[in-house]
Amino acid sequence: MRRLALASVFLMSALAVGCSGDNTIEPPPDLPDASMDSGTMDDSAMMFPETGIGTSAISVTRLVPDHGPFTGGAAVVIRGTGLSLDMEVSIGGRLVQPADMELIDSNRLAIVTPAGEVGPADVTLTLGDDTVTAEDAYTYDAFYLDPSRGSVSGGTLVNIIGMGTAFEDGDAVTFGRSPCTDTTVVSESTVTCRTPPMAAGTVDVIITRGADASELTVEDAFTYYDSSDPFSGGLGGGPIAGAMNITVLNAGSGAPVPDAFVIIGEDLATPYQGPSDINGQITFSGSDLIGPVTVHAAKFCFEKTSVVSFDATDVTIFLIPWMDPMCGMGGAPPAGRGRSGAFISGQLVWPTDFGLGPQPWFNVPNARANEVKVAYVYTTQARIDFPNPAPNLGGAVQRVLETGDTGESGYLYRIFARPAGLATYALAGLENIDTGEFIPYVMGIARNVLAGPGQEVTDVDITMNIPLDHTLDVAITDLPGESRTGPDSFKVEAYIDLGGEGVIVREVETLGRTEAYDIVRGRTNDEPFRFWAQPALLGSLSDGRYRISGGWYTGDFDSQPYTVVVRNGVRAFDETVTLDGFLGIPQATSPGYGERLPDDRILRWTSDGDDPDMHIVLMVGGDGNPAWRHYVPGSVYEAPIPDLSSIPEIDDISSGFLTWVVFAVKIPGFDFDEFSYTYLQERFWSHHANDYFTATR
Repeated sequence: MRRLALASVFLMSALAVGCSGDNTIEPPPDLPDASMDSGTMDDSAMMFPETGIGTSAISVTRLVPDHGPFTGGAAVVIRGTGLSLDMEVSIGGRLVQPADMELIDSNRLAIVTPAGEVGPADVTLTLGDDTVTAEDAYTYDAFYLDPSRGSVSGGTLVNIIGMGTAFEDGDAVTFGRSPCTDTTVVSESTVTCRTPPMAAGTVDVIITRGADASELTVEDAFTYYDSSDPFSGGLGGGPIAGAMNITVLNAGSGAPVPDAFVIIGEDLATPYQGPSDINGQITFSGSDLIGPVTVHAAKFCFEKTSVVSFDATDVTIFLIPWMDPMCGMGGAPPAGRGRSGAFISGQLVWPTDFGLGPQPWFNVPNARANEVKVAYVYTTQARIDFPNPAPNLGGAVQRVLETGDTGESGYLYRIFARPAGLATYALAGLENIDTGEFIPYVMGIARNVLAGPGQEVTDVDITMNIPLDHTLDVAITDLPGESRTGPDSFKVEAYIDLGGEGVIVREVETLGRTEAYDIVRGRTNDEPFRFWAQPALLGSLSDGRYRISGGWYTGDFDSQPYTVVVRNGVRAFDETVTLDGFLGIPQATSPGYGERLPDDRILRWTSDGDDPDMHIVLMVGGDGNPAWRHYVPGSVYEAPIPDLSSIPEIDDISSGFLTWVVFAVKIPGFDFDEFSYTYLQERFWSHHANDYFTATR
């Protein structure tokens, strides 16, 4: 039951980032050459110069939009003629995943871009023996914004993440012609600031260097909306003044949900109720319609959803469908068109002042009788919660021995990787051949590696010259009171964030055991938690910053109840970083643990300390299906569950054993009346606490 409830919030997180379909990455059986021969194009109505001689059955007129982030992942429509799902598409020599292509018609092909080098890139289409190239048809921007959308009222906290940038104190950020406020240069590749107010629409974002007044511009980099978030839903449009517009969408497909029952408040006699139309929309109006209000939306075979105590004119609600065969859902997903990973190969190079060819591992201690010198090679992860595919798939050589195969200047490796812009790094040390214990002493890193789907990226040499001889201490203070069952243990994580290239997660699997070098656990917080074998954030890691997360959990598996604080952009090493201000853990007051749902059908809870910015409340019914979801302001500690069983085709919560979960969340720059589903992603949370409870009905 508890896992079902938690899976529900993570499902919505996936929705917010636009994930869909089967994302399994597999090694391709045959790796195509990333470079493609240029062919010819029909130059009628062409925007790009011809390549080659003659005519082609396929052509490209333009891409919409014609630019996007260097990380890839942008939705783009190719316009042209003779377009087909059978063709191969590459941008800057890197293939578009077949699973990321959708044919609208023969003149429009929707794609998701691969990662690419900053600057203009050729777009090549190949269909059989016919190949056409549009030169410089797409441009990879030097930076991107996360999030890239916000309210016209301004105040959205954005992260500006660059590639090959050199941001420094004194740089200014401008949205349109208005300066961004609270600008903080986190590193050479990351800046944060709060958006100025602006009229609805898209604006250019300009970074002006304080040193020489030079400008770096990304066109249409940020979108202002005056209603709810047009892509991720939620609240917007300003205070209620006699009218409300409500849209109900399917969280799985994004399609409108017609005939969803929508009601304002819990009084079934209210005139403010009715079914959504074919577009999933319904409008309420009346002179007495003012905020704050609570809206409930329900339909059979969907989780009911409520947005509690808000004041916003426009509301977009995503209903999560049940994965239940009786609803025509569930079972095995349809077969997709597949995704290909990439291979990265090169040499681990130990530098010395003398000699040619592979050098001894001088910065790793001599191995004893039961030890061996070994190195493991990895790539950065896109995010902490997005693990990489196994690097040793497809016959890869991820584990490198000092006595292993060598190349011209070092020790050969070849790993399987996600196709992206990333960094490749290696850890070298001593491994106990009996126990598998691995102790790293040195690392190396190769930055700005671009790997396309199905591509073999060669000659990525890693210089092993970063000693792991530093420490990082993390102190945990200012804990809230305990809840009914805990917490009773601590987990602290410290990962190095490289901005657009991802996060270094140092975790080695050997002989059936896993060594996690960036996680420290303990039963008490009497002393700081020490991380050993840390690199200095200098040289090739000078723009790296720690992402530190400290949590007070229950049991050996980091279970609820728990409370967590996250600090990003930490530069310190050989110092103590303090995590404090932990949120109080939610504690149920009605119903009490294991009690019946109260007669007034209102869930109530409390917690110690400061209010969060938002509560997320999930309930699983007696039949095991997600029953209800509430989004509640942080200052409100109750969630109403009206009985809608008198409404045709709307069932009440299934009777039996109920589980309900309360998440308390802090989000920098958050305004509940401008809530967007984007903020259900944990990367925006600076604090969060959680507990689950049981009840009966």
